[in-house]
Amino acid sequence: MNEKEIAVTDVSRYIVLAIYDIADNKRRQNMVKCLSRYAVRVQKSCFEGILTTKQCSQMEKYASRIINDSEDSLRIYRLRDHTKVKSWGRGHIETEDVVIF
Repeated sequence: MNEKEIAVTDVSRYIVLAIYDIADNKRRQNMVKCLSRYAVRVQKSCFEGILTTKQCSQMEKYASRIINDSEDSLRIYRLRDHTKVKSWGRGHIETEDVVIF
């Protein structure tokens, strides 16, 4: 099986929750821009999305470059499809997200 076949068959998706606490305004704005490409903002420092493994890895790669390890915090949780998530209020996430690259 070649790489192209693997990419086509890799359709596993995760509910992804990204939570950050960033001290610097510029880094915080950059994080918002980064996470907005992949997920929906559900609170000031929390994004939620339904992503493929590749999309999640890309988001993690770019987001991890923004934070300052000694001042900031970034947590990204990948939740399997069997995980039950209940949500109320603004920031409802659709199962067919549009991802902008």
